[in-house]
Amino acid sequence: MSTYLIASNEVMCRVLARRLQALSLPGPIRWRAPRWLDEADASIPPEQAEDPADIALLDCSGVEGDQRALLDRLHARLAPRRWLVISDRLDASLMLHAALLGASGCLAAPVSPELVCAAMALVWAGGQCFPRAALTLAGGAPPASLVCPIGTTATG
Repeated sequence: MSTYLIASNEVMCRVLARRLQALSLPGPIRWRAPRWLDEADASIPPEQAEDPADIALLDCSGVEGDQRALLDRLHARLAPRRWLVISDRLDASLMLHAALLGASGCLAAPVSPELVCAAMALVWAGGQCFPRAALTLAGGAPPASLVCPIGTTATG
């Protein structure tokens, strides 16, 4: 399995790659620019096809046009089991679209490398990382799947 960092900021990706290796995320950690998702004719090399994406980070910040379309292309091209979205235009429609596609979380840009690494570790462990505003997207009340049942001993 592989980890994909899809972002325009190469420096950020290099820093994240070093820090994420310490978290024992699946390797290798591959960096791609968002335009890579637009290359319809570009097939995934055989060595990568046999090594599918297990976790991905998609940075939509600064991307022109509809960021939801970029999420669709990531989902269609890589189909990662777990993934996070970073956006400078994080709104309800983008968060909802990401969640419906199976994203494990959304972060609002600008975001520190420490926070990204913490979110990636949480997602890798099976958790989710959405802003509190995402809880109210389902008509003003948190979705039933996100609320602990009455009488539970769970805290937090």
